Amino acid sequence: MQILEIKKEKKGRLLICTNEMTFPLYEKEAADLHLTEGGELSREEWERLCREILDKRVIRRAMHLLQQMDRTEAQLRRKLRENHYPDVLIDTAVEYVKSYHYIDDLRYAASFIRFHQSDKSRSQLKTALLSRGVPAQVIAQAMEETYEDHETELIRRLLEKKHYDPAQADQRETYRVYQYLLRKGFSNFQIKREMDLT
Repeated sequence: MQILEIKKEKKGRLLICTNEMTFPLYEKEAADLHLTEGGELSREEWERLCREILDKRVIRRAMHLLQQMDRTEAQLRRKLRENHYPDVLIDTAVEYVKSYHYIDDLRYAASFIRFHQSDKSRSQLKTALLSRGVPAQVIAQAMEETYEDHETELIRRLLEKKHYDPAQADQRETYRVYQYLLRKGFSNFQIKREMDLT
């Protein structure tokens, strides 16, 4: 592996950019390993570096990130990439935290659904979980196991909030509220039923 560039970061950290990957080290560690721009890092040196320093560091970083808040696997991977850890090290950290169930996308999805189902439609919940990197099949399983159908009640609350009265509303007002509920992710059938449009 050829070292193409060594960039200085904050607090004595360096980014070692090779022709294969980029990874963080501290100045002292790089000096101890005699890493220089244009120099070489053999496969054996890389494996020793991972074993003795980087594997432990990426796991500690993952644990720290999970201590701050619960995350999905995709969110954890994204944060570790932002810290310039290569995928091979990220895989090590993810395997470690998964082995102790520190990350569990099914648990995360079920918890998210329980917490937000009273103010979000089923569709909004799915969209939010997909954007957090939860796989579709995990969302489907979490919905099946956790979701309690509050959508009728939620639509009624939103209609109250919009001061919608089917007897008083003109066509324009009805259309506006109907579109609002569609954007919230409710089904056409549910909206029409609750708005008295059937």
